[in-house]
Amino acid sequence: MLTARKGLSMMACVGLVAFLGSCGTPSSQAEWSGGGDTTRFANSTQERIMTLLKKEDMDDSQIRMLEHALANDGKVSAADYLTAWDNYRQCMVGKGYTAPTMHNINGIYIHQTKMDASNLSEAQQEKISRDNNDCKSTYMLAVDDVYRINVANPEMYRDPDVALVDCLRRHNLVPKSYTVRQYKAEWDKFVDADVSDTRSEREAYALRRREFGFDFNNPQVRTCVVTNDSNLLLDELEDWKPFG
Repeated sequence: MLTARKGLSMMACVGLVAFLGSCGTPSSQAEWSGGGDTTRFANSTQERIMTLLKKEDMDDSQIRMLEHALANDGKVSAADYLTAWDNYRQCMVGKGYTAPTMHNINGIYIHQTKMDASNLSEAQQEKISRDNNDCKSTYMLAVDDVYRINVANPEMYRDPDVALVDCLRRHNLVPKSYTVRQYKAEWDKFVDADVSDTRSEREAYALRRREFGFDFNNPQVRTCVVTNDSNLLLDELEDWKPFG
């Protein structure tokens, strides 16, 4: 988190491994994806699902959703996706916490949770983080993985930078000359931007996002971003107080 207010901490889930312009066109994947890792999760969505089904920490409900997707050309339904996230939320409630705040953008949830840790000990924060990761892995994370592939990473790139740039290019949201190296350079500017004169986290993030060569007000851009690199949208999260 770049501009956290005092007393707030960011919990990210444990991963299973994130403008039209000139028409210069890199002719090969190596040109636009240079600087990124083009390794893929699998050769097909079905293969990815079979790998995920070998995990030993999943509830039966998540296993059934994956099996249903396997029989449906590798597609996780929106209903199953939303149910998996709700099951995660209920898991946290069952562990004695208030329901975590969850922010959905165009049908995709931001992975991170913005926790208000102002009155929590370090030991409490560590336990909450463990419980949060356990609930996600048990009830949601594998289904979420496949759903994100379905929505905005059909090539199943392991590197979220490569997946995001691929998504932007496929939807003609950046010039064909746009590269992963350019995205990484813009990310560095995003991090280093001077936001000392801003008055809020939202204002600071809005200023930082101007460093990128694509329009964050475009709904499809937001889908590509939240699916592959939701760190760019963390200002939209609401604070979560685990004990009310």
